[in-house]
Amino acid sequence: MGDQGFQSKTGKSFSAEGFTVVFRKGQVVTDFRKIAPRIDNIGGDQTQTIVSEHQPIVMTPQKAKAFKKVLEDNIQNYEEKHGEIELPERKEPEASEVEESQDYIG
Repeated sequence: MGDQGFQSKTGKSFSAEGFTVVFRKGQVVTDFRKIAPRIDNIGGDQTQTIVSEHQPIVMTPQKAKAFKKVLEDNIQNYEEKHGEIELPERKEPEASEVEESQDYIG
């Protein structure tokens, strides 16, 4: 899996392992995230740090709905060619994970 066969104009690509969607009046934000371990050598000792990178995408509700349609069409085409995509069970967010001033989608 990953970003095999994909090249970006900047030379960097981002393979998201997870995402969160939140919305407020006038905007929908999809925050894609990647989490990876990093080993640091500090004074001869190795320390493991978990690094989390984020790529938030902010859209108007109209652009988000248009994106949804394009994504649905492409997923349908993918499944017709490669078979049904199986999803793991979805975990509902804990109340402490959701900021009260926004609405949680995914």
